[in-house]
Amino acid sequence: MKKLPLIVAATAVLGALALAGCTSGGSSGGGVQLRVVGNPFSTERYGVGIPKDSPYCQQINDAITAMISDGTWKSKLDAEMQGVQYTPNAKENPPTDLETCAAPGTAALVTPGKLTIGIKFDQPHLGYKDGNTYTGFDVDVATYVAGKLGFTPDQIVWKESISAQRETLLQNHQVDMIFATYSITDARKEKVAFAGPYFVAGQDLLVQASDTAITGPESLTGGKKLCSVTGSTPAQNIQQKYASDVQLVQYDTYSQCVQALIAGKVEAVTTDDIILAGLAAQAAGGK
Repeated sequence: MKKLPLIVAATAVLGALALAGCTSGGSSGGGVQLRVVGNPFSTERYGVGIPKDSPYCQQINDAITAMISDGTWKSKLDAEMQGVQYTPNAKENPPTDLETCAAPGTAALVTPGKLTIGIKFDQPHLGYKDGNTYTGFDVDVATYVAGKLGFTPDQIVWKESISAQRETLLQNHQVDMIFATYSITDARKEKVAFAGPYFVAGQDLLVQASDTAITGPESLTGGKKLCSVTGSTPAQNIQQKYASDVQLVQYDTYSQCVQALIAGKVEAVTTDDIILAGLAAQAAGGK
């Protein structure tokens, strides 16, 4: 993946990956400014998680290909990223190298006549629940795919799928598929299957703007506290490859990590750049 700069700023930085500058308001942060530092340092392929006996793998791949070909993929992503000032790596997106599907399985729907889809509920611009409304790019892609499978929006059941529960939800057939910034990895493919990917992100770091000591993953030495979510790969990636003595602090959701960062309980949050973009925009008072 091409190493492009990613910066939290008040205005867009043309030609680079950029995040919105964020100042938390009200009780959430008391004016603490956050910024993303360094360059993206991984390639995270967001796949559609499905049970190993799902009948839908190839149909999902066909739907993703159609969404890209007819322009819907770009229009939905552009719409979701308004006010976020984030531009995906054009070398990786839209994705072209989709997973090879096994023969269709025979798994039945969780609920007859309905398609139960797992998403995140707290990732602005990706998977977000506000009352009875669900928004974000993951939701957009899932809705499009569901339509190609013959399901109308009112036939979709949205189910929260936090990182640590995704494999369990699929293995126990509590969801039919998951669109939840779900990176395709070999370890996960031992438990579940994947279609896609439908987006390729890169890992990065979110810190307080006043912190000049953290410049990238290599600077997380000295026992610094790094937050990520239980069941995700980013924090372990840093500990294994960049800073073995980093102290990992884990919560169920990234929004909890951001609150810990604002409160000074951790020194950095790590996850994918597009997730940080949405969280930064939310903290700055955006959607």
